[in-house]
Amino acid sequence: MTERLAKKKLAWAIIGLVLLAGIAEIAMRLETPAAPVAPFFAFFLSLSLSLGAFVSLTDSRVVRWMRRAATQSIWKALILPLLLLIPYFTYAVPANRLTESGFLKLLAYILAPTLLLLPDRLRTASRAGWRDFVAMAVLAVPVASGWLGGIWHAPGGVPLFRPLYSVCAGGYAFLAVRNLQDAGYRLIPRGKDLAAGAANFAGFVIVGIPAGYALRFIRFHAHGVSPLSFAVQFVGIYVMIAIPEEFLFRGILQNFLEKSIHHERKGAYALIIASVIFGLSHLHHPPVPNWRYGIMAALAGLFYGNAYRDRRRLPACAFTHALVDATWHFWF
Repeated sequence: MTERLAKKKLAWAIIGLVLLAGIAEIAMRLETPAAPVAPFFAFFLSLSLSLGAFVSLTDSRVVRWMRRAATQSIWKALILPLLLLIPYFTYAVPANRLTESGFLKLLAYILAPTLLLLPDRLRTASRAGWRDFVAMAVLAVPVASGWLGGIWHAPGGVPLFRPLYSVCAGGYAFLAVRNLQDAGYRLIPRGKDLAAGAANFAGFVIVGIPAGYALRFIRFHAHGVSPLSFAVQFVGIYVMIAIPEEFLFRGILQNFLEKSIHHERKGAYALIIASVIFGLSHLHHPPVPNWRYGIMAALAGLFYGNAYRDRRRLPACAFTHALVDATWHFWF
């Protein structure tokens, strides 16, 4: 019954997203009536299917069903992530964007973390091993380095698919194959998530703004911003930046460090280590190495990680993250 409910919920989620894609396509067509039909439809359908996978991992029943399949046989464990190729083909074939290099890069990105974690699929994720850290790296480095570029061509050049696929590939590998608990992967915040996120945002503002000025990293720009503009930017950052990054650095890395460090203050040590690594992951921004960006990101990571420690749910730290990034975007 649980497996049937999980499949049914996933199916309805995808159907709903496809319907939303149809509405979005109609709206876009009204704006640009001369544009070809097939690429528009293919893009929105592919995005809906990708979002369906992205959302489905928030359901513990879906994850348990995937986990059961992954432990039953290696072949099942390898076939399930390959379903992520369906949205790519749905987009690439009608839009005439299917390329050998794009397909192979996406295939490697999808399979790499699963292949690394397969030997540990029957064990409890009680502590991190070297394969776990390598799997985290193969999820993060291709995105940060731009290696996944050229696979999708979203309208306006907005990288919509890369963060979604990062979460889907990593979520399947760590939540289903590796059976990592307490990642807190959810999308919709609760009241206490918002409270914890807002409190940590306020804490970062008190410390981060003076630090940003001292490092000459920020400069205030006073201009009016409509509530609608801020809300749209905030939601985009929350879904496409905050959730993917917080899933990797807090839900997986910080979570695994807490399980692996044997000390009474393991939570604090895990928080600091994850925040430092988070800062180092931002050094690639120009001018390289951007040590100012790295320091500020590490400082922000302390507050993101603290929100995660408080709630053990990604919406709390993602809410802090999105508030910081949206505020920086509009006023700094």
